Amino acid sequence: MHAKDSRGFTIVEIITALALLAVLTVIAWGKFNTSFDKALRATMISDLRNLAAAQEIYYREHQTYTDDLSLLSITPSAKSRITITEAARTGWAAWAEIERATEQCELHVGSTASSPLGLTEDPERIVCGVP
Repeated sequence: MHAKDSRGFTIVEIITALALLAVLTVIAWGKFNTSFDKALRATMISDLRNLAAAQEIYYREHQTYTDDLSLLSITPSAKSRITITEAARTGWAAWAEIERATEQCELHVGSTASSPLGLTEDPERIVCGVP
């Protein structure tokens, strides 16, 4: 008796399907990681932009910038941390980091403020990278 009417898949078909599934999983995982990193970067940039706006409002009211984040009435995003490294009448500098991010972002404003992470010498420009 021959089993011509047998149902099911051969081992070659199963291995081929699993290999295809593995390749698709690797491709999807790479795309997900890239999207996740971009989202973290966008969050840090947004936090620094909010900080810049709050610093300008504070400056209009007090004629100086502050290094005390609690005086600025902003709240960083979840799992995000902003560090103001210097603040004076002529400028300020800060950097942001977020849990699980591979990079950090920085911003410095004014003639006397310096780059807190050493990523750029251009003031008033948010730059992200690995310090």
